[in-house]
Amino acid sequence: MQRIIGILLVVAMFLVSQAGICGQTKVEQYFDQIKTNSFDPEARIRFLPENVESWFARWQVLENARQSIDVTYFILEQDIFGMSMLGMLMKKARAGVKIRLMVDARGTKGLTRKLIGQDVLQEMVKYPNVEIRVFNPVHRKLWALFDDLRKITASNHDKIILVDDEYLITGGRNISMNYFVSPKDVKHVYRDTDVLIQSKKVARQAKLAFYEEFSAGGIFKIYKDVFGNADDMNKQLDMAYNVMRRFITGGGLFKYPSPMLSDEGNKLLKKYTEEIKEYKSMQHFASFRLFEGQRCYPTRILDKHSISGPRNDITNNLIAMIDACETEVIIQNPYVVLTEAALAALKRASDRGVKVIIHTNSPMSSDSLLTQAMFLNDWRQILKDMPNVRIFGYKLSTKLHSKVFVFDKKIAVVGTYNMDYVSEQINSEVIAVIKSPAFATQVACRIYEDIKYSYEYKIKVERDGKITTIFGPESHSDKKVIERLNMLRKLHWLKPLI
Repeated sequence: MQRIIGILLVVAMFLVSQAGICGQTKVEQYFDQIKTNSFDPEARIRFLPENVESWFARWQVLENARQSIDVTYFILEQDIFGMSMLGMLMKKARAGVKIRLMVDARGTKGLTRKLIGQDVLQEMVKYPNVEIRVFNPVHRKLWALFDDLRKITASNHDKIILVDDEYLITGGRNISMNYFVSPKDVKHVYRDTDVLIQSKKVARQAKLAFYEEFSAGGIFKIYKDVFGNADDMNKQLDMAYNVMRRFITGGGLFKYPSPMLSDEGNKLLKKYTEEIKEYKSMQHFASFRLFEGQRCYPTRILDKHSISGPRNDITNNLIAMIDACETEVIIQNPYVVLTEAALAALKRASDRGVKVIIHTNSPMSSDSLLTQAMFLNDWRQILKDMPNVRIFGYKLSTKLHSKVFVFDKKIAVVGTYNMDYVSEQINSEVIAVIKSPAFATQVACRIYEDIKYSYEYKIKVERDGKITTIFGPESHSDKKVIERLNMLRKLHWLKPLI
């Protein structure tokens, strides 16, 4: 009898374990089966949809760096944010921290121009523990004019801060005031999304994504200026760092002119002080905590090389997750120029009865009229072909820049990947994929909140198949903007480059 009971217990335990496996949705099962890399089942995650908190997270992880910092960005501006972050990196370089920085030649023109633009970066590489590289400078790929123009336009669109091989920040934000200032202080800033991850396993995946681009062919390495810089860039970087640190920690503004500074120093102090004083919602860093009770969830990094490289772990896996969805696909993306692969995947989802929500920019919130022109060509046909799709256009003066996906409220994706040809086929990209109903619901709820400040675009399909617009971009946008978009719509042959 005891033997029978023992066998029954073993069978019961097996059935319970199988029920746990079968209890996962299809999209969760797919996450577990992705072949490209391992994942960390216990990565600590913080969702960063707010601009100021996202800057504070960067500042804190960089400030606490002890061994290494790897950074890559498409855009790194020479405003108080870009210069203070470079000042932070230089401060850490002096302390012996190993620094590797890469910026894109097209996105970060001001810091990467030969002869007249590289002084700041050349100042930093004076330290032996600092390496700086520029991704795909045009002069290295001129031969592509006779081969494939996309190889010239290809950019490193990755956004990565990786500290001490443990802390990772990635998402849509570049380094500029547009991504970190509160909309309470400047109305036209961006609405974006990042994620903070603490995990050595996930950090290894991100480090590989960083290194494969950092060491790729066509990269231009920044060297020390043989003749020395005409201007002492140390002063600029130190000043930007000190002004930023004092202001965000609640210390207020430095007074100028200061008798302790030279005329040049006072000019720099005035420049950065005048810039930052407008950002009044950024003075509570002292109370900021990197994690505030956030939980741990299964997380993995997926990477994609630019057109010159072989890796693309993102596109097919995103499509497979759309195909695995049973109830809902939510896409929040600033640039919706759907490729054939994306259109086919969303149509399959709609045909299965899956609800698809697309939240994107309207002509009045976008920073890219060309992508809006292509979207203007497409949106009616999308709604006609896919009756379970709903499209919402953002109507606030803030510009949508968030690149987020939510699948069945089980899987959330936060990263750099746009819903366009450029991300699918040309640029390098990186995304964080997180399996958690709690986290995915949190991300979805933020998108629903954004949708409250958006217009829903609607059509009616007539009996003869013709499409009548009930409400669309033209219904709420400035007439002059629509006129420009209608002119740009004629450039539809450029679609593969947008």
